[in-house]
Amino acid sequence: MQTREGIPAFGAFALISALGFDEGGYAATAWGWSGVVVLALLTWLLARGAPRPTTAGFVLVAALAGFAAWTAASVLWSSHIAASVLEVERLLLYVGAAGAFALAGSGPALLAGVLAASSLLCGFGLTRWLLAEPEVPLSADPEAANRLTEPIGYANGVAVLAAMGLLVALGFVARAARREVAAVAAAAVPLLAATLYFTFSRGGWLALFIGLAVVVVVGPARLQLAATAIALAPLGAAALIAARTLDGGKLLAMLIVLSTVAATVAFTFPSRLPTVPRQARTAFAVALVLAPVILVTLTLVRLGGPRGAYESFKAAPAPVHGGDGRILSASGSSRADYWDVAWRSFEAEPLLGTGGGTFARTWLLDRPIAQPVRDAHSLYLETLAELGPIGLMLLLAALAAPLTGRRSPWTPAALGPYAVFLAHAAQDWDWEVPAATIAALACGAAMVVPPTGRRLRRAVAIVPLVLCALAIVAYAGNRVLAGARAAADRSDFPSSAKRARTASRLQPWSSEPWRLRGEAELAIGADAAARQSFRRGLDLDPHDWELWLDLGLASEGLAQQTAWARAASLNPLSPELTELGFKSR
Repeated sequence: MQTREGIPAFGAFALISALGFDEGGYAATAWGWSGVVVLALLTWLLARGAPRPTTAGFVLVAALAGFAAWTAASVLWSSHIAASVLEVERLLLYVGAAGAFALAGSGPALLAGVLAASSLLCGFGLTRWLLAEPEVPLSADPEAANRLTEPIGYANGVAVLAAMGLLVALGFVARAARREVAAVAAAAVPLLAATLYFTFSRGGWLALFIGLAVVVVVGPARLQLAATAIALAPLGAAALIAARTLDGGKLLAMLIVLSTVAATVAFTFPSRLPTVPRQARTAFAVALVLAPVILVTLTLVRLGGPRGAYESFKAAPAPVHGGDGRILSASGSSRADYWDVAWRSFEAEPLLGTGGGTFARTWLLDRPIAQPVRDAHSLYLETLAELGPIGLMLLLAALAAPLTGRRSPWTPAALGPYAVFLAHAAQDWDWEVPAATIAALACGAAMVVPPTGRRLRRAVAIVPLVLCALAIVAYAGNRVLAGARAAADRSDFPSSAKRARTASRLQPWSSEPWRLRGEAELAIGADAAARQSFRRGLDLDPHDWELWLDLGLASEGLAQQTAWARAASLNPLSPELTELGFKSR
């Protein structure tokens, strides 16, 4: 790989891998440091006189920046200002990454970075799963301890990375001119297939099949892609069978053998198929159309028709410990409830929405079940509920931009994994897992590069420079706030209170520093000071039910009951209030 291709490949690999090992980039501190890095890199590229991106690349970055600006504007009407600000901070990372990727010189190089990163992350998680004692994540999912979640901390997040990696590997085997490159890519297939299996993610498998269908349908040379998929399918199937029947080191050894065989198959597989008769191509096209129709029909028959499928989706998940019982279940795992609350939220605020990042609060107010949830498990529906039709249109414009890029032999290799993300984001919270989203943006950008020969004005660099400065300030505040939480977790309450005071100066719009400060003061017996801190927080955010709960803990008599009544009005199904013996009237 040449230097001009190696730089974007390494950049994509390093960013996705670092975010993946930092719990998927879920925490504000993770997207803080990464946002600073990519915006600084983008500033440097533009200051050197970067080439002008293609029209599709420009639309990708501009629409994403517009989406970030609209999210920032939602602070004016948001029911949770601090959450909206955090959404903007994460979007700074996405805008910077999209901009840097759009200026990359090679689409295959970006895809190579995605494949390398997904293989590394999945390989690490799978090895820990097989040979070590994996960490049990803190999750509302009762099956989380029985699913592969490392290093991201969320099984479905690992699943979408594995599914994307599988299709990128398929693309390299089918498209790479050098057979040794194809062999290296094919070697990742058994590892990624086994990783996907142990996540027991139904959404991951569904998204993989959708992406595979897109890969085969979108040309050119779809027969080559289909033939490659058929050649590698037995090795992927063998990896799944081994995952079901072998344990620990035996399975790891078998995966190494299968990877070696896959590399050999790819190395000897012809880079171009002989000419296929027209009748065979026609039959293949008919099969492509009929296959999903037959599959959907058989599924509906199994579930008792459309109504039966709907009832199965609404049903509670079966109490199984992973395996086929979970994967074959049609239950949406409470997604019907999440989506219903999000839709009713949109109906209540159909023009502007409730503000970026506010679904968690909406859920607490209207949830029909006591399960705690922060996201609607659908990027598109959550965006509609939080940011209204304008926000959704800006998001869709950004995500659709790569689909309008100029076709090339590498288009299917990028479009397949990109389709995996788009499909999976419709049913989960991938947008809040930057490792997965950055991988998807790299695949999307691979369809809109290389840039045109014309150069951008160097003055454009002032835009990412300003955004980088904002990201630095945001990172400083979030890091101090995270330190306050960590100090509280280890019962170092004086340190927690001190850090919270600093955080309140760095984030004057947020009530959380005051809540943390008050909880630290309450823990050391300074009840009066704690009440004052809680009230300062409520002045900033009167809809924070946790602050009302804490104020009640720091109060007595009527004041306590009044505070808890207010908390109950904001979170009617709160188990904390029930444990405290509070009964709403």
